[in-house]
Amino acid sequence: MSIEGMGQPGTLETDAVTVRTMQGSDLESVIAIDAAATGRRRPSYFRRMLERAVKDADFQISLVAELEGVVAGCIVATLYYGEYGVMEPWASIETIGVLPEFRKQHVGKALMRQLRMNLGALQIDRVRTQLTWNNFELLRFFESSGFKPADQVCLELVLDPTAPEI
Repeated sequence: MSIEGMGQPGTLETDAVTVRTMQGSDLESVIAIDAAATGRRRPSYFRRMLERAVKDADFQISLVAELEGVVAGCIVATLYYGEYGVMEPWASIETIGVLPEFRKQHVGKALMRQLRMNLGALQIDRVRTQLTWNNFELLRFFESSGFKPADQVCLELVLDPTAPEI
């Protein structure tokens, strides 16, 4: 058995998963994947996201993974070529999801592997994402993919239009 794969030397455990660019016909599958992960359907969000992927392909990577003929997972990353005056190209994973029945079958790993290859081809060497602090399954996935806590702190201000100004 190879270190990375299962079975024949030179094969990867992700080889059974086909990863390709997301298409308009994937919309319902992507909505279902997200709904399985979040517990709510967001068709408008994903419709806009797919439109942006076509219109602004230079700024977004949108992929789906197929296993056993089913769209089993998806990942969307937005590309940034600098912010706050710093010219540092980076990507932000906006969403990643795998249907529950396909988890533990290397679908997420295949998506991450393809995303890394696409970003490498664009000479982007930094990926960031955010998740809720208690989503331990997703946190374990990102940790196994090499992610670590960033040097940045995410701050939030809840706006209340009825509160007096500070």
